[in-house]
Amino acid sequence: MFETIQWRCHVRANDRRAAERVVGRVAAGLDRDIRIETYERYRKFPELAELRLTSPLDADGPEAALLAVLRSAWRIATPWSLGPPGTDGEFDGVASANTGSRFAVPGVEWMQFHVTDRRI
Repeated sequence: MFETIQWRCHVRANDRRAAERVVGRVAAGLDRDIRIETYERYRKFPELAELRLTSPLDADGPEAALLAVLRSAWRIATPWSLGPPGTDGEFDGVASANTGSRFAVPGVEWMQFHVTDRRI
């Protein structure tokens, strides 16, 4: 059972409050709940905040999980680069403004999703 989507993103925000506003717009765009797990300044570029987020998925198999995640992810950015499938149907994807991805949510510069059926 694929229960959770793990997201990582870099957002252009001066403080946590501004980052939370960007995450609120991401949640509205994803059309699913999202929870902030961690917030910190991105060490390579201090003008960016790095956030780790989670959102519920509840998909039975890897194919259903991938389709559900991509439907949500495409609402935030296009295109996404997908990694090769891992063991047990594990998969991930990345969208980056540096490589031509376009984000529907202002302030997001980079985003990654990771999905596995293993408990973390």
